[in-house]
Amino acid sequence: MRPILVSSSTPPPHCVSTIMTPVTPVVLPDDLIAELLSFLPVKSLVRLKCVSKSWKSLISDPSFVKLHLNRSSTRNPLFTIGTLHIAAIPIAAIPIDDVDDRGLEVGYSVVPYSLNCLIQNPLFTLSVDPYHHLGDKECSLMIGSCNGLILLAGGDSQLGYFRLWNPATMTISPNFGYFVRFHGSATHPFPFLGYYNFTFGCDNSTGTYKIVASNYNPDRQHRMNVRILSFGDNVWREIQSFPVVPIHSYFGENDVHNAVYLSSTLNWLAIHNDFDYDIKNLRVEQFVIVSLDLGTETYNQYRLPRDFDEMPSALPIVAVLGGFLCCSYFYKETDFLIWQMKELGNDNSWTQFLKISYQNLQINHDYFGDEEFNHEKIKYHFQLVPLLLSEDADTLVFKNSQESHPILYNWRENRVEQTKVTTSSTIINDNGSSNSTFWCSTKVYFESLVSIF
Repeated sequence: MRPILVSSSTPPPHCVSTIMTPVTPVVLPDDLIAELLSFLPVKSLVRLKCVSKSWKSLISDPSFVKLHLNRSSTRNPLFTIGTLHIAAIPIAAIPIDDVDDRGLEVGYSVVPYSLNCLIQNPLFTLSVDPYHHLGDKECSLMIGSCNGLILLAGGDSQLGYFRLWNPATMTISPNFGYFVRFHGSATHPFPFLGYYNFTFGCDNSTGTYKIVASNYNPDRQHRMNVRILSFGDNVWREIQSFPVVPIHSYFGENDVHNAVYLSSTLNWLAIHNDFDYDIKNLRVEQFVIVSLDLGTETYNQYRLPRDFDEMPSALPIVAVLGGFLCCSYFYKETDFLIWQMKELGNDNSWTQFLKISYQNLQINHDYFGDEEFNHEKIKYHFQLVPLLLSEDADTLVFKNSQESHPILYNWRENRVEQTKVTTSSTIINDNGSSNSTFWCSTKVYFESLVSIF
């Protein structure tokens, strides 16, 4: 390792002819240099690769990448904001018969943003850099985020594919994981996904990233077709079906019941047997969390918290908050409960994290003035989804079906704040255009040096 020189003496300005004492070089050990560099942001580390061959080798070393990843995941948490840009195409530029189908130009972007900044300033305008525009990457959808990598999906009406993107290092993989479109519907917002639901995560024991595709097949005795692709193999393999039915199979992509990733596992809310969806007909004993181990590619099932003893007015939510698997639900139409599984895989370790009253969250089921929406209808369609937890665990970010923007709730101070994020973009001409944010695809994100190859 190239020595780092440190001088502890400076000649007095009046002693021009003084003979200077030779500077004694101080050589820092390699492991100490690695420790110090691991606290730097990715952008700085990319630049420091140019200092010397030895520094480039150190920063690129898998052990250093892992050390930096562990540091980054616990400092300055980030999340992804999805933005939608819609612009009207002048009618004169397109055939009149195609106005309905081609009269709008749509662009999607995925922008990493600091959770601390959102908490400090919940009302702001997000400037969307063209680099974050998915169209330039020939993609149209974000599947998920894991270890600083974002999985994107793209394709045409015949063939779909994926790309792996590291926004921090500004690198993106070639197309991979090609698949024929599975019975895509023209009315589906992302028709190439068809009936398949995609998610991904990492087997930390080997560092292998995997995509899981699941498809509800009522013709197979209400079982799921499950396929998996390991990065590098680029081959879809069929694995054992889910032992229970994940709730996401009823609601499609970008639903709050999609899998959540934690410590080499993907986790879904599920039920023990099929149902014709009507929450009022469900029983608490039907619910379970099904977990796929990405290392062994086998399933585990966990019971929900012991106090989940009566059906809430909306389906429970499985999430990851503060590094723990969590389960949240409405309780007796008066409170919202959040439980943490303190030991992943041990359903006896559920511990109540928060119990928040509706009043404190300023929730009102009767927010519709239209008589068509009575109280009973509204409460069974109301959703409150915990998205993010601050670094100090004091502030939660909630998405709810009443608002287009999330709310911030500081449980220590019992304070609710509304957020409002507007967007500005140079991607699409402002003439007849609109920009908006959407939070259904919000994921926890942190910068990393993890390679996409």
